[in-house]
Amino acid sequence: MKLYDKPIRAYLHNELSAIEEHDGELIYHFEKGYVTVLGEFECEKYVGGTACIIFNQEDVISVGKGMLRFIDKGVNEKEGAFF
Repeated sequence: MKLYDKPIRAYLHNELSAIEEHDGELIYHFEKGYVTVLGEFECEKYVGGTACIIFNQEDVISVGKGMLRFIDKGVNEKEGAFF
C-alpha cells in the first residue's frame, strides 16, 4: 500500500453507494464528482490491478484506478505518487 505524501484531487465518473443487505441501511454514498485520493494499492479484484483510496469528506472507500480522472496528475511525482 502506498499513501501519498499529499492528497490528490480526482474526478469520480460514477455514483457509488452500498446498502446493508439485512436492514437496508445506507453504508456509504459517493456522488459523481470530485474526491480526494489518499493513496493506492495493488489488488487483482479491480480492473487494471490497482485500487485508489478515496475520501469524500464523509467516507473512505477504495475504487479501481480507472474510475478516476486525476486533476493533479503529475503534481506529486517527487513524493513518489505515480500515474
